[in-house]
Amino acid sequence: MTGPAPQISVQEYISIDEITETSAEMSLVDIASSIQETEPEGEADDEEDLTIPLVTSKMALKAIETGHKHFDFIPASYVLPGDYQDFCSNFLKDKGPYIVKPVASSRGRGVFLINHPDQVPLDENVIVSKYIASPLVIDGFKFDVRIYVTVTSYDPIVIYLYEEGLTRFATVKYERNSKHIRNQCMHLTNYSVNKRSQDYVKNDDPDVEDYGNKWSMGAMLRYLRSEGKDTAALMMRIEDVVIKTILSVESSVATACKMFQPFRGNCFELYGFDILLDENLKPWVLEVNLSPSLACDSPLDLKIKSNMLCDLFSLAGVVCHDPMMRTRQQQSKQASDIASKMKTRLKDLDENAQEMLNQIEASRFHMKEADEWLLRRSNRPQSATSSASKERNTQSGLTGLSSEEIKILRKVKEEEGRKGGWIRIFPTADSWDTYGSFLQFPTTHNLMLHQRFYPERHKAMTATKTPGTSIITPSRSK
Repeated sequence: MTGPAPQISVQEYISIDEITETSAEMSLVDIASSIQETEPEGEADDEEDLTIPLVTSKMALKAIETGHKHFDFIPASYVLPGDYQDFCSNFLKDKGPYIVKPVASSRGRGVFLINHPDQVPLDENVIVSKYIASPLVIDGFKFDVRIYVTVTSYDPIVIYLYEEGLTRFATVKYERNSKHIRNQCMHLTNYSVNKRSQDYVKNDDPDVEDYGNKWSMGAMLRYLRSEGKDTAALMMRIEDVVIKTILSVESSVATACKMFQPFRGNCFELYGFDILLDENLKPWVLEVNLSPSLACDSPLDLKIKSNMLCDLFSLAGVVCHDPMMRTRQQQSKQASDIASKMKTRLKDLDENAQEMLNQIEASRFHMKEADEWLLRRSNRPQSATSSASKERNTQSGLTGLSSEEIKILRKVKEEEGRKGGWIRIFPTADSWDTYGSFLQFPTTHNLMLHQRFYPERHKAMTATKTPGTSIITPSRSK
């Protein structure tokens, strides 16, 4: 994208953040209808994230249509007090600990664990989720991972994952003991909670990424690899849950963008995913932050977030502006004022001098006309120019595409050339085969991208499809 800086954010169209999921006994539609969004209270600190629960009717339909097994990466959740009876009924079947989170809060405020429904306050809207009681630990400490995801387009949907992230540790060693259920520094990994602990260890060296209570994601993966864990398979699972999470709101956001977005290239979104790993290396989505914290409280924060932001602006095509531009504009204005004064003085010249100037201007005009005539004479016929343009399109593989599809294809190719540390996880060679059934927005743009980027893969899919079946082809948007 080479257009202007983004003017509209999709977060104006749909509120998405902390993702919650239901068990087989409850309806996501019921959760969505009972959520009331409120603004976070209190003043922002150095680790502010805007987190709003994401439970939409679209995600409910997605879970119903595709089956719960495809969205089993979100703990079973309930919105109270509306779902209190359902929660009590399911608590009798699964009496493990649950975690209570206030709606539309941040920084771990108001979050606590319970082991009985009677401990839940019923005078305010809260979300109660099944607590992941068997988290993966490093040196005995629970941790979660903040990864950065950006979507540069929802039609077609284009998703990028940044190559680096942050690993945030609790400050008290984890124990599966109910007597420690109220110890936030054991169960919560929020930086804003643990930084107040006397056991918090700060890292002041950005080149040491595996020290203290905040590591880089890369350091965590290297540690797991040294312990014999398959980190490649882990990252594939993380990419899978990220893609499914974004696809769960694809239709809603794409529809809103089509209604309100004046230009295709002036909108992109940055999300902060909070991922928890259990002892089986299964990733669980805890939150998706609309406004991930970009504060830099440590040198490691600055190193990772500044690189991520620079690569993000390059990826989105945000044009850099010269800080000296204002000075140049002032100089240009001064030159314009001087020219205006000189023109005023020319009016006072005697008639002979003025006539001489007019003759010079006339000569320049005639010379310009002559140059234009010679240029027109030397130009090729329009038909030849059109033929050359068509030939270029044919050579570049753009035949059969509409002007809008050509713009889309070029935009995504340009992003690929300036992506920096961003990794495109959708579309990929396998994305249409794996996630085509999850797409609901009525457009052919997603299929077009896959066909143009991976023609051999698409031909293989067409050749191997069984008789009587057909490749999913959404209807063209009007």
